[in-house]
Amino acid sequence: MEKVILEREALKLPAHERALLADALLGSLDDEAVRNAEAACAQESEDRYQAFLRGEIEVVDGPTVFRQLRARHAK
Repeated sequence: MEKVILEREALKLPAHERALLADALLGSLDDEAVRNAEAACAQESEDRYQAFLRGEIEVVDGPTVFRQLRARHAK
């Protein structure tokens, strides 16, 4: 019962306050699996950045990426 009340009250908050609350709640779940996933993401980002600096990959802007994805997955 309390969970339902808490959820209902949280949903009344403005979007930016709900986002802050969600971030705080997710941060409270910081366990080893989350830390490992974050470390893996950080390493992947660094690896891609270094590959870009070496000229091994090219940069594509966001709108172009979404346009290409839409075209690839259009039915």
